[in-house]
Amino acid sequence: MTTILFFFFFFGVSQQKKIDSLELFLKNYHPQDSVKLIALNELGYFYYAINPEKGIEVAKEAISLAKEIKDFSKLATAYSHKGHNHSAKGEDSLAIKLYDKAIEIHNQENNKKAVARLVYNKGLVYFNQSNYIKAIENNRQAYEVFKEEKDSLLMAKMLNSIGVNQMYLSAYPDAVDSYLEASEIYENLGLSNGMSYANMCNNIGLLYTRLDKLSLSMEYYEKAKKIYAKIDFSEGLANTLANIGSIYKEKGNKKKAIEQLKSAFKIMKKINNERGVANALTNIGGVYADDLEYSKALPYFLQTKTIYEKFKNGNNLSEVHNYLGLCYLNINKDYVLAESHYQKALTYAEQVNNIEAQYRTLEKISKINASVGRYKKAYETKIKAFVMRDSFYSVEKKEEIARIETTYKYRKEKDSLKAIYNQKEVISKAKIEKEILIKNVFFLVAFGVFLVSIIGYFLYKRKRDAMEQKSIAEFKAKVAETELKALQSQMNPHFIFNAMNSIGDYMAKNDIETASEYLIKFSKLVRAILESSEKKRISLEEDLELTRLYIEIESLRLKERIKCVFHIDKDIDLENTMLPPLILQPFIENSIWHGIAPKKGEGNIQIDFCKQGEVVICSVDDDGVGRKNMLGKLSSHTSMGVKITKNRLAILNQLKSSKSSVAIVDKEEGVRVEVKLPLELRF
Repeated sequence: MTTILFFFFFFGVSQQKKIDSLELFLKNYHPQDSVKLIALNELGYFYYAINPEKGIEVAKEAISLAKEIKDFSKLATAYSHKGHNHSAKGEDSLAIKLYDKAIEIHNQENNKKAVARLVYNKGLVYFNQSNYIKAIENNRQAYEVFKEEKDSLLMAKMLNSIGVNQMYLSAYPDAVDSYLEASEIYENLGLSNGMSYANMCNNIGLLYTRLDKLSLSMEYYEKAKKIYAKIDFSEGLANTLANIGSIYKEKGNKKKAIEQLKSAFKIMKKINNERGVANALTNIGGVYADDLEYSKALPYFLQTKTIYEKFKNGNNLSEVHNYLGLCYLNINKDYVLAESHYQKALTYAEQVNNIEAQYRTLEKISKINASVGRYKKAYETKIKAFVMRDSFYSVEKKEEIARIETTYKYRKEKDSLKAIYNQKEVISKAKIEKEILIKNVFFLVAFGVFLVSIIGYFLYKRKRDAMEQKSIAEFKAKVAETELKALQSQMNPHFIFNAMNSIGDYMAKNDIETASEYLIKFSKLVRAILESSEKKRISLEEDLELTRLYIEIESLRLKERIKCVFHIDKDIDLENTMLPPLILQPFIENSIWHGIAPKKGEGNIQIDFCKQGEVVICSVDDDGVGRKNMLGKLSSHTSMGVKITKNRLAILNQLKSSKSSVAIVDKEEGVRVEVKLPLELRF
């Protein structure tokens, strides 16, 4: 359970000090005028995060006074502050009604910015109800007003809120874009030490946690924690401590996780924040559950379920029911009760359109079906989970996130270079003005020549540095894109779904032994591909293992019609020779599906590795039908796989100054492919 941060407008710091000061002022101030009304409105607002019951009473007094003195602008403020306190109590419908009353008054006064602020606050209410689409609509409506008013700070706040809702909808590339755009605005305004920036850092940390980039998450959490401590904002500090505790939980550090979460719980309890208390308790229960202490974890989830039901928070209820299902499943093997909670978790996740939560819940339901012997249903649920996962965290979305991050990083570096140059230019001009006053004409002319040379040098250097930075950024982006596409080529959906369908077919025929063998090979290949995708190079021994595994799986699908022979030069050290992972896989795939599959009878593939000086020659030779008989029938994936391999070799040539190449030779029967790579040794 992670904690999101974005707050109502004008939220200050050191609330208790301000509350004490305002209460003292009102105790000694008796006139029923606008001065007292201002103090009541401020006090009603500051109470919302500490004592909303008291805040409602103060807001009622403010509303009564505003009506008495007919100050309609401050009446709208009193309505909105009363709405904040109702929202803090989870009374969302009352909050919406009060915001609408305030909006009506501001519309009569044509105060667009005040209306936009209240529309934003309504968005917060929708967020608390897990209605993220409606919340985004309100955020965007407010954003357009602030954009028209050229208020960059409020634009950044809206982008932060939009990013939060996009994250809960599993639209991760959109969320990254919104957060980084907001970050850019804060940094350009010089506001990277305030509460709004800290809130945004906390939310970016949550996003990177979901993307499994835990080190990057911790970096942003520490930034937020430092700012909250500096400005003495207890609620923000507690939320960040809870999120840091979640990171330690993911890393398996139970002691540190509990320590951080208990600190968050104490703060939330002290400031009477019921939602924060529930989040901290859920996280503590989660730590015990992850440590297999299910009996110890269960009471936490039963307690927080009641709280979340009160606030009608579908997202949190989905997570709590997931944990309840896990506890009942492991405490007494109660599959019926566990499945009941998983189904509730799935229903809540569907209601709030949380795709990631749906995927995780479907995985658990699939395991229960398998445990009780409902294999067909388990298979169908597993397939649905795979499809759900690909919809929010596919290779294409990873690629899109990488492009967005690279773009913002390059833009930031470019702006930094520009700022440095501008600063130096200002210093140079100041020196010129001083020299004009104290130097004679001769030195003035000499200095002028010198200045022109300096400026020319800096202009040249700036242009050169910017071009180099752009070139580096583009090359890094190309490398990242090619690596992602290479993984996509090796793990293409056709291959995955065909394999899964084949497994399903064997199961339907009650050929459990073959299905099990197929599934073991398939899962082993998937795991190996994912592990190798993180490496630039793997040993020839590992690559041969992956290749054999891939051919065995494809051979099962073709009913053992493939005969494959490997010839390795005796001078090649299998453990010491390093290659890019699965560099021959696209060509082997072509040989199988466009050479041997259309051929009648058995087909042969020969894979050779030989060394010629400082070059390794890798070849794939088949006796299939050949390219001339398949002209126009090759799939786009096939062409893409070959193209990606050529791109990988081009990058290798650029990095290593080598001459890697691909040659495709058509034979009378079949095709021969030769890939030349530079010899690279581990030791």
